[in-house]
Amino acid sequence: MYQLFLYVHIICAVIWVGGALYAQLLALRVTRSSDPSELPHLARHVEFIGARVFMPAALLLFVAGTAMTLQAWSFGQTWIAVSVALWVLSAVVGAVYLGPRVKRAAELFEAEGPTSQEGLELINRLFVVSRLELIWFAVVIALMTFKPGA
Repeated sequence: MYQLFLYVHIICAVIWVGGALYAQLLALRVTRSSDPSELPHLARHVEFIGARVFMPAALLLFVAGTAMTLQAWSFGQTWIAVSVALWVLSAVVGAVYLGPRVKRAAELFEAEGPTSQEGLELINRLFVVSRLELIWFAVVIALMTFKPGA
């Protein structure tokens, strides 16, 4: 069972982290586009995928990680405790900050048009927070790979 949980854990990490990286790369490209309508479309797509792909992948990743920890590890190990803390931070940031604000940005673009200054400022702040999230994803991946103290 451990191998099955490990497989699910890794697949979900690839979906979540790879998707977040792809969204950032796409955001960089879209923000440099001469077509102002691309950014509102991106915001709507990110909102849709975040709720229907990233969130379930993150939850399943946590469930599989918990099952593996119960079978072979301990939540008291530093590499696991820090990884869980960063997962919780990411889940809270996604649910409380990123998700609602990307939806708000999309609504602003729909109401005010693709050049909405408030929408642009909001989406740029979201990109910064999302980039910071990618950094702590890299930390979690390093912890999972090297398992310091294990």
